[in-house]
Amino acid sequence: MAEYEIWKFLHICMFVFWLGTDVGVMLCSKKSVDPNLSIEARFQMLEMALKIELLPRVMWVMALPFGIHLSLTLGYINLSMVEIILIWGFTFTWLVINVGGAANLNKPWGQNLSKINRYIVALLGVGLIFVSITSFMGNGPYDANSVALKVGLYGLVNLTILGIEIAFFPLGKAFERLAIEGSSPDLESEISGGMSKTLQWVHATYMLIFIVAFIGATKIIG
Repeated sequence: MAEYEIWKFLHICMFVFWLGTDVGVMLCSKKSVDPNLSIEARFQMLEMALKIELLPRVMWVMALPFGIHLSLTLGYINLSMVEIILIWGFTFTWLVINVGGAANLNKPWGQNLSKINRYIVALLGVGLIFVSITSFMGNGPYDANSVALKVGLYGLVNLTILGIEIAFFPLGKAFERLAIEGSSPDLESEISGGMSKTLQWVHATYMLIFIVAFIGATKIIG
């Protein structure tokens, strides 16, 4: 089997497990704000969402090296073995920080990892958008083609995911109050409002992932 076919298969799996499982996260999260459910059931839905979310996080990170290797096999970029090793070193470091922080938010060190992850995501997102723009201006590592566009859109995906996490902060605090104070009209309004803001970022992320997949499959601009 050709190397290209292997990386293409992994790339497809990445999209399937990223978007497919994240829909489950979204549905569980939406159900957790339903005031008709018991508080215990709502927290169970939220806990389920946070556990399922670990898999999309892995796929989100792995999109970077999978995309780079696919570009390599198609001849869009040339990298030395040292550069490839550095990319995988960054990938596994980011994976530990990203997933480790999300899986241990109830611990101080997990919260610290999540804070570090937000800085990584912000810098990576801005950096990839910059690479895409410079490529279209003729000064980047890519030609002005679909790959350069996908790089920029993946950078933008990182920023919308950052938006999800930031929007979720007050929602998490509201759920803490729900556990202590119980339900009230004002608190339920705060929870539903926080979920609506979070879902706006979620829907934007889904749309961008769909667009990236479409561009990759059709090579619509070369």
